[in-house]
Amino acid sequence: MSDWRNELGEILEGRLRATRAEQENAQFEAFLDAVALPALNEIADELSRKHGRLAQVRRAPASVTLSVRMGDVEEISFRVMKHFVQTGILPQAEVRLNRGTRLVKYESMFREEPHNYRITDVTAQEVIATFLKHYRLVMDSSPTATVE
Repeated sequence: MSDWRNELGEILEGRLRATRAEQENAQFEAFLDAVALPALNEIADELSRKHGRLAQVRRAPASVTLSVRMGDVEEISFRVMKHFVQTGILPQAEVRLNRGTRLVKYESMFREEPHNYRITDVTAQEVIATFLKHYRLVMDSSPTATVE
């Protein structure tokens, strides 16, 4: 008779884990909509209006991507996506940079110590600062980059 009790406990524990995962995914989606998407839209507007770049933001089911082009060349693709850590889900930037004749890919957290904060602690300013850090690499290596 005790076997059914164990099985019942396993069913309920599994349900709780699914509920936690669902909550973490919902929290990540809220972060994308409330923090990452507005931050990347601000950058895109600035690059398009003042700096002659074609900057587009695209919202996908589990990420937000900013692509910046100058003419036919994609300078940077900056995607905010999920990174799984022991305590849950944190946002991470996956960055693809144009470095002349090749594309270079980086992954970057928005804070130095990824296990000591919550997703709700990450701000739009940190998303923008992380983008700028990587975009500077493109501009520093580009012979045709212009300062405006």
